[in-house]
Amino acid sequence: MSLLFRLAGAVLAVSLTGCALQGNGMAEYHKRVAAERQVQNQAMTARLQAQPLPLDTTIKLGQTAVVTVNLPAEGAAPATLARLFAGCNSMKLAMEYRRAKDWTSPYALPADPARNTAQQLCQAVRDSSWKQLAGDSEDTLLLDPGTLGTANARRAIWVGIDYGRTRLDETAGTPYDRQLERVEFDCATHQTSIRLAYRLNGQTLLPPPTQPLDSALDTEQRARLTTAVCASPANLAQLAAPVLREKLPPNMPTPEIPAPLLAQVNALPQGQSTHTLSHLQFTYNASSPMVPLAVIRNSPMDLYLQPGPAPGLWRQQATGALGSERVTIRWRGLIELAATSSNPLAGKTDKQSVLTSINLDGDWQALKPGSAIAYSKNFTDSTGKPFVQKFACSVGESFAATQKVASLQGTARSVTCSANNGMNTSNVYLYLEAYDLFVEIADTSMLMVQVNTLKAAQ
Repeated sequence: MSLLFRLAGAVLAVSLTGCALQGNGMAEYHKRVAAERQVQNQAMTARLQAQPLPLDTTIKLGQTAVVTVNLPAEGAAPATLARLFAGCNSMKLAMEYRRAKDWTSPYALPADPARNTAQQLCQAVRDSSWKQLAGDSEDTLLLDPGTLGTANARRAIWVGIDYGRTRLDETAGTPYDRQLERVEFDCATHQTSIRLAYRLNGQTLLPPPTQPLDSALDTEQRARLTTAVCASPANLAQLAAPVLREKLPPNMPTPEIPAPLLAQVNALPQGQSTHTLSHLQFTYNASSPMVPLAVIRNSPMDLYLQPGPAPGLWRQQATGALGSERVTIRWRGLIELAATSSNPLAGKTDKQSVLTSINLDGDWQALKPGSAIAYSKNFTDSTGKPFVQKFACSVGESFAATQKVASLQGTARSVTCSANNGMNTSNVYLYLEAYDLFVEIADTSMLMVQVNTLKAAQ
């Protein structure tokens, strides 16, 4: 669950920038960048205003109307995409556009004539009201009758898939749980075609990929939607509103543990578990002592638990931590033995060294309050050279686990472990005796401070 490997790069980048651009130099740099960005934004806004708006593809997400506009090449400027966001309560308008392979941050457009454009977008989706088709699949089909357009036997409408399990983007590994599509139906031939698609994670609209998204609808889903859309439009309004539901984590491969390491770990002492857990919910705060502005507050995080490949091992899948999905195998939830990540860079980092064995010192079976225990992890680096990481731990007093979360059973103890790695690293765990499980609740080093607050346990 540690965010160190994900925050360290960002902290280092910010730190190096600060070293190179200090005092007035930094101020001038930011001023110049802001001025260049403003000129680019004004040019893109002018290009957008010269294009007709495809109002029939406007979609409403909450109280925001969104439309995507194709901008043709102009002079030396290549063709690109832009998106408009209209606040239907405030009638304010914001814009973002593709710049090379990335998207700019949304920026507000001047009130005049932006207000008129915002009114057009919101008027186009004034009757928007998402509905769901009844079904027994893990995924739910959605449609928005307020966006239905008809022309003889052809109909167009916004539809979508609300996934029961979070998915990962094919290129960046970004999680998403819904795909919404503007689909055209030929009710005479029962053929369908897609004009536009968006992906969302929760309430967040993801930037479009470089290549347009293909339809995510399978044959059976298309047939169900065709039957619904080509029937009387009055029937669509009678459908039920979507039901909010908790999403399952994305399917990710379980990391493999080398057989010699698995055999060695299998012989380590364990506690006596009487209960099990499948899902822990947290909020976390993260900050960097080196960069005071790098702060995350009250962000949700989930940890999904399954039995690992041997007794005493847990498969843990963390979601919600800075957008990177990660699966680890941990001895009693404490010592990471193997990991996979949706972040390709994180995966490469994990393979730079190989864990070969674990040594324990002290009574790890009883974990007596007030006792001092320790463990070490033996590695081989990429050149074949061995090295060791050592951790000294102290066990706190016992207390009822219900003091943390009412649904927990048995007693709990706070266990603090410090590493000899030169970074002043210290981790605090909540040891849940009835589950023989260590749950990380704090991770502190010179680079970052992360505190996890346990909110729920299932």
